[in-house]
Amino acid sequence: MINLKSPSNSDPVRSTLNAILAAADIRKLKDKELAQLAGLRPETLSRMKTRGTADFTLIDRLARAVGLKLAVVPDDDQLERIQQGRFFT
Repeated sequence: MINLKSPSNSDPVRSTLNAILAAADIRKLKDKELAQLAGLRPETLSRMKTRGTADFTLIDRLARAVGLKLAVVPDDDQLERIQQGRFFT
């Protein structure tokens, strides 16, 4: 259930889907159950897994279904600049 097409997880959509699927796996949720919790048809989840692509709102619904929250965080360089008070310089 975890492995999508890209093993490197360099694609943010694929890596996010992988994280969601891993959380579902930990919770012992089958794909049909995950889809139902997210308000999706099982076929929709299957297509997302096969193609490795998804609409942001669908990813958010899946994340919430397994108790995850999507967030945008700064990369390490930006975080360091924020901590040093020089984000816009």
